Amino acid sequence: MFLDNGGVSLALERRGDGPRHVVFAHGSISTRRMFYDVAGRLDPALFTSHLLDFRGVGHSDRPEGGHDVAGYASDLRVAVEAADAPVTLVAHSMGGKVAQFLALEPPANLERLVLVAPGTSRGLPANERHRARAVEAFSSRRRIERFLRAAMIREPSPEALAWIVDDALGASREAWFGWYDRGRSEDFSARMPELAVPTIVVAGERDPLVPPSRLRRDVVSAIRGASLVTLLGVGHNIPIEAPDDLAQIVARF
Repeated sequence: MFLDNGGVSLALERRGDGPRHVVFAHGSISTRRMFYDVAGRLDPALFTSHLLDFRGVGHSDRPEGGHDVAGYASDLRVAVEAADAPVTLVAHSMGGKVAQFLALEPPANLERLVLVAPGTSRGLPANERHRARAVEAFSSRRRIERFLRAAMIREPSPEALAWIVDDALGASREAWFGWYDRGRSEDFSARMPELAVPTIVVAGERDPLVPPSRLRRDVVSAIRGASLVTLLGVGHNIPIEAPDDLAQIVARF
């Protein structure tokens, strides 16, 4: 199905018809398919999964604007409200930073957050080396795979690896670089004491992008009552490196 966000058409895939509703929000240059292996492990009689493509990727529109925290948060708000039921929001990487921003003024039906290797509310300084690697990888299947593998420790399934490479290859230039140039540097850490949504943070023990120490300092300690779960021997792309573990966390929360 497709949702409208101010003229931007957003793809939302629904799976299952259970009473517990979960919205999945992917990270940068990814799509809803990042969470296929997780949603597929949730009992469809108990869970309804809502998998969103943010603007610029997957089956959603590719506008030039809105590739920042506020723009993506508006996409995510539309998806959460469309569930029309109490929602657990599961958000990875970029999506995790966006989810924290959304939860500062949450939709009425947002009940819980599961932040998976999330970006933090602190603005990150420009990382020219990392951006240069992204520029080099853009539009090259071989270099994209190398770029994505650099963030992982466990070997994903061949199918999941194909998904994330294809999805990064199909992402718009604005989606690739809008987040680097704007979203990553946005800082709303001063507002984090306002966040009152029950939260679990899931870290990869060997995540090279957001290690557990940073998540403990900048996310867990900033959200009242939040808890941290660290998955051993896992890197940044937890939804495809450890889908069983993540599905169990979602089901038990």
